[in-house]
Amino acid sequence: MSFPNGIYGKYGWEKDTTTTQKHVLGTRMELPDGRVFRYSEIGGSDIAAGAIVQAAAGVAAHDQDLVVSAASAGATTVTLSGSLTITKDQYKDGYLHINSGSGRAGQVYRIKSNTAVSSATGCVLTLDEEDGLKTALTAGASNTEVGLSVNTYSNVIISPTSVSNLAIGVAPIALTTNYYGWVQTWGPASVLANAAGVVGEPVRVGGASTAGGYEDLDRDGTGENEQVIGVQMLIAPANADYGLVFLQISP
Repeated sequence: MSFPNGIYGKYGWEKDTTTTQKHVLGTRMELPDGRVFRYSEIGGSDIAAGAIVQAAAGVAAHDQDLVVSAASAGATTVTLSGSLTITKDQYKDGYLHINSGSGRAGQVYRIKSNTAVSSATGCVLTLDEEDGLKTALTAGASNTEVGLSVNTYSNVIISPTSVSNLAIGVAPIALTTNYYGWVQTWGPASVLANAAGVVGEPVRVGGASTAGGYEDLDRDGTGENEQVIGVQMLIAPANADYGLVFLQISP
């Protein structure tokens, strides 16, 4: 059985926002001209139109090296044995990745739900995979350690001046806190510029000046480590203006 995660939209649908969720997070929408958008949940602050949008930052105590209880192959739940504070369904639709453990490291599992714990052990993660674990998990820090992340399109934020996760797209309209809407990932987009650019050159996340902005990827030995998001189109904008960028984040 398959579950489609893509739709074809009409011009203007990308500007629709709602207070209630209408699609699965991450649903892909393509417009007739080839522009692509992903359905997202807006996090704790409003995001201005034209700003680069980032996936939510991870929780430092949850992102890796979490110890688990033993679980057999085929199990559909994983129990965390370390003392943690996690709210109910904090990681719903997110991911568990195994970051260490011989024969297990490198695997990723989708999370269907999780129980709540407060400075306590025993958080139970229910996997959203009908066949469960492919490989048994062995208890103990020397055997199996895991990390947790929320869904890439859940509680998204404006790309901060100190990047804390990957850029997922650009806001095509002002996005309101706790609303649901679309973030553009491919094709021509109007994007906040942090510096004058050069037509035809790659552009990158450039948050050092203003959150949500971009700069040229100069390949001059500085500013070359940031994520490339696309290519500058037409005349390059001035600082604090909005330039037309052909986004190349997620086709």
